[in-house]
Amino acid sequence: MTVYTLFLYIGIVALAIWAIFGVGHSKLKQHSVTHPVKWYIQYFVGSLLVFSGLVKAVDPLGTAYKMQDYFTEFQAQGLPFMDTMHENALVFSLVMLVLEVVLGLCLILGIGQQRTTRLTFLMILFFTFLTGFNYLTGYTSKPNEVGILEFAKWEAFSDSNIRITDCGCFGDFLKLKPIETFCKDILLLILSFYLMLKTSNLKELVPQAKKIGPLKLRTLICLLFIGLSSWFCFQNYYLDKPMVDFRPFAEGLDLRKAKEDCAANVPVTETIYTYKNNESSEEKIINSNEIADHPYLWVDKDVNGKTIWEIQSDKTQSKIIHEGCNSQIQYFEFPEILEESDYNFLVLSGDLTKTDKEAYKKISSLVSTAEKDGIKTRAFYYYTGKQNIDAFRHEVNGAYEFMTADDKLIKTIIRANPGLLLLKDGKVIKKWHHKHIPDYLVVKEQFMSE
Repeated sequence: MTVYTLFLYIGIVALAIWAIFGVGHSKLKQHSVTHPVKWYIQYFVGSLLVFSGLVKAVDPLGTAYKMQDYFTEFQAQGLPFMDTMHENALVFSLVMLVLEVVLGLCLILGIGQQRTTRLTFLMILFFTFLTGFNYLTGYTSKPNEVGILEFAKWEAFSDSNIRITDCGCFGDFLKLKPIETFCKDILLLILSFYLMLKTSNLKELVPQAKKIGPLKLRTLICLLFIGLSSWFCFQNYYLDKPMVDFRPFAEGLDLRKAKEDCAANVPVTETIYTYKNNESSEEKIINSNEIADHPYLWVDKDVNGKTIWEIQSDKTQSKIIHEGCNSQIQYFEFPEILEESDYNFLVLSGDLTKTDKEAYKKISSLVSTAEKDGIKTRAFYYYTGKQNIDAFRHEVNGAYEFMTADDKLIKTIIRANPGLLLLKDGKVIKKWHHKHIPDYLVVKEQFMSE
């Protein structure tokens, strides 16, 4: 799916809502005034916010990791308080996700009026700032030396300079290019600004004056939206792993085949050169695929033997024709796991200083029983703090091999600390959050029946 097909589907959903609750509903009322264009925009923006919020709410930790990437880039540009924002990225992401879903639903129902449209505009303005900032990093290859607003020091734009290649706007469900993301947010910013100006004409589906007890119906509905959205986010990172896994290590995935496919999907880039004629000042723009067709550029020389055509290094641009595979599967460099033909367990924990040690003890109990059946267990970790890894293994009874791995890889495989995977022949059979570590006999009966 692309952003264009997504907008098409959202547009169809908005059209259905518009037909039923917009113009269609208005015709049921005598002397009603219809505003079809305004209402369609209202339902389109509302539907997109709900969808965008929900696909990220299935994985709040993923959104928090993406926000940390943004805050890291802002910090490199000298923006204040970014270290604090980085540390509290999860809280910030949860508030943002709940707000996005609630505002989308309130727009569809016409609840909140100016509060809703103003907050929607401000939120999308913030998103546009994030994606716009990220896109503009394409003009500088030295973020620590050249500020994003130092236009005089900008270089020729290059996709390879952009720090964050995916905005995370739709979580892991859909990856967008930086330019697609920025254009999407500009469009939404225009639409939300229009709704803010035309707030009085929004379609209201919930009566303003109706009360249930001491509270208005609208207030109760908003509180219900906030409560359900918060619970949904909480369920998908604290109580259990994400309900839907869009990442490249989902249950049922053949890791061996996925890695082979990724290795075969190589990136294709094109460099665009600008040559200038020292005699006539003529310039020629030639891409790297065509440069062999212009041998005179380096053959033609003047009377002094100096090359007439000189390359303008400050105008050289790199263009990505095909991005290739950017999946984290390419960094899974553990052939002993991929080639393991029998069932085996993989324990993952990025930061051992923040891990759930009681869950580790449950895992150790499980794998010690599994070892009697010849089932191997390995563990990945990234950081131990000041504690020695042998001391940690002794504390949690971890009598199995511990190996270091990239922190981002571990976080991509499972959103838990620790998490447990059951693998067989390079395939992911089952994944468990640290709050739901099972008994080995249950695992053997339900998932190891072959």
